[in-house]
Amino acid sequence: MTVQDTDPYKDSPEEFEKKGKLTEYKESAQKFIHELRTAKGPARVDLFGRMGLFIPAFMGVCIIVLILTMLWIESTPIILNPEYGPGIIFDTRWNHSKDAFGIAIFIVGSLMCSSLAIIIAVPLGIGGAIFLSEFCPDWLRTPLRMIVEMMAAIPSIVYGLWAFTTLRFAVADLAPALQSNPITAWMPWFQGSTSSGLSVLSGGLILAIMLLPTVVAVSEDALQSVPRTFREASLALGATKSETARKVVLSAALPGVGAAVVLSLGRAIGETMAVLMVTGNALNIPYTLFDPTYVMTSIITVQLGVTASEPLWRAALFTIGLVLLAMSICFTLIAKVFVRWGMRTRGME
Repeated sequence: MTVQDTDPYKDSPEEFEKKGKLTEYKESAQKFIHELRTAKGPARVDLFGRMGLFIPAFMGVCIIVLILTMLWIESTPIILNPEYGPGIIFDTRWNHSKDAFGIAIFIVGSLMCSSLAIIIAVPLGIGGAIFLSEFCPDWLRTPLRMIVEMMAAIPSIVYGLWAFTTLRFAVADLAPALQSNPITAWMPWFQGSTSSGLSVLSGGLILAIMLLPTVVAVSEDALQSVPRTFREASLALGATKSETARKVVLSAALPGVGAAVVLSLGRAIGETMAVLMVTGNALNIPYTLFDPTYVMTSIITVQLGVTASEPLWRAALFTIGLVLLAMSICFTLIAKVFVRWGMRTRGME
């Protein structure tokens, strides 16, 4: 007669952890069902309160799933078409009259404008957040925060109108100045000409201005969440206020600041009207900052209304929307992972 080995630790650590989580979920579900059957009085009120909080969260997940499903269904005429397929993501030809629906030019345009905006907005935004959190006098902090909030509340179309009437002309004047300057003339991204100022640079600049209040607000919240004891300990060890802000506070808040950067990139990718008005909307891949371009949101806005009788054309635009949503979800997940990783490595979880 043999005795069966029942050692619970014979599984690998990963399998053991997975089984433990499944057991925990099962026990939680059983406990919830038991409370649902037996709760009375205040306990029942508390139970229904928790259910009321769960339902909106569950509806949010359902809405995302429904949107993804709708975009997938609308995109299938071209994604599942043997002549096109997922390869349109890497195709650079877009001409609906010739049934050419490569969307790579729009992906590149969006990434260039968004990356330029992040490069400009992030250093300025983090610097502004550090000033508001660590150095700004109390009498000035409130009005500055109000200005930041007002900037975040301005509609994108208003930013676009200002950029179209003012900013693009400054960009048009900047091009020959940079190309004639020996310091910048050799740089390939400053080549090209833009007499109208409608270019990647104009789109990136207006996006940077629009992202600035978001970066400032989220980064300041992350800096404010750092315990005051960190600052006091650093100052007690002889560090200056500037060193404390840079090496202690900013380092501890880095996960939240990183999340602000990634979420700002997601917002930049999805911006439409302001970028539509100043990027020139040219169906070609931009190679310099002064080249006109088309971004993903702009092509959908401009062309979707005239595609009712063109199923492939319509499906291509919905494919762009599907790629756009997938990119936004990826940026959000990256931000979550970055925050969790940063908190874990700093012992804050």
